[in-house]
Amino acid sequence: MASHVSASAYSATSSALYQSTIASTGIQRETFADRLSQTKNWLYNAEENLLMGRSPIDWLLYIGSLFLFICALIGMSAAFFAIFYWIIDWNDPTLRGPSSILQVPGMGFRPQPDASTTLIRFIKGDSTTYFHYLDHLEAFIQYYEYELQQGDNFKDCQEINTRRAEELHKVCVFEVEQLGGDCVKQQNYGFDDGQPCILLKMNKIYDWFPEEYTNETVPGFLRDRWEALGPWWVHIVCSGDDPATVENMGDLIIYPEGGFHFKYFPFRNQQGYRSPIAFLRFDNPTPGILLMMTCKVFARNIIHNRVESMGQVSFELMVD
Repeated sequence: MASHVSASAYSATSSALYQSTIASTGIQRETFADRLSQTKNWLYNAEENLLMGRSPIDWLLYIGSLFLFICALIGMSAAFFAIFYWIIDWNDPTLRGPSSILQVPGMGFRPQPDASTTLIRFIKGDSTTYFHYLDHLEAFIQYYEYELQQGDNFKDCQEINTRRAEELHKVCVFEVEQLGGDCVKQQNYGFDDGQPCILLKMNKIYDWFPEEYTNETVPGFLRDRWEALGPWWVHIVCSGDDPATVENMGDLIIYPEGGFHFKYFPFRNQQGYRSPIAFLRFDNPTPGILLMMTCKVFARNIIHNRVESMGQVSFELMVD
């Protein structure tokens, strides 16, 4: 009991001492009303005619400077957009040829409904295992239907057997008939019979022309084909990447035999342009063996680099 009284007495004494100290210094605590009054005075001080600490002239100069700054940014942006719009030709890229990293075309293949894998695997005769491959092929081939290649911008090039030298602003109609009779929708592109047709295409590079081989420069493994078909083809050569593939891939057939004809080049952003395509047909692949394939295109100005995917494409095939 005594200790309790002593603590209470001590607390009262301390409070009284604190109050006497505050009183002796003349400092008073701010109340809520004081702070509210200060806030109102900051918002508008009638005595000094200040609005949020600034005079009307200060606010006018401040807002005016912000307005001029924003107008300058908008003007600079508009000027840059105008330069890009009027000076740069969107159909004629500035960097090309030696100035561009895209000097050699790459290749692509279909079907590839899943971009995360290059494996084409299915069970012969079981459509549930390859219907998605057929859909992907058909969706791509439909773009080459004759009805979609009509108009003033398209040119019938059936009679052209060399490099095209005139009307390069027009697009050569690509005839799907030259892809052969075996790789067609009516036969499900060979998947029903375990003889799949793989579509090959070259990537588009603006204003790229293939250069023809001469008698002195044509590679030995291409000479027979080059002499039989003429020099105006970008030839396709497909091969196995390992001994097991070479032994089990069977016969390979290319439609059209020459590959990609020169008359379909160059690509210059022509309206309706279709890249030339070809089919690789596996005539008798061994079932149950993983085939690791690489297809390359050959012209005098095409180099091959597997890492950079220049002039070639690789994929895997397994027929179960």
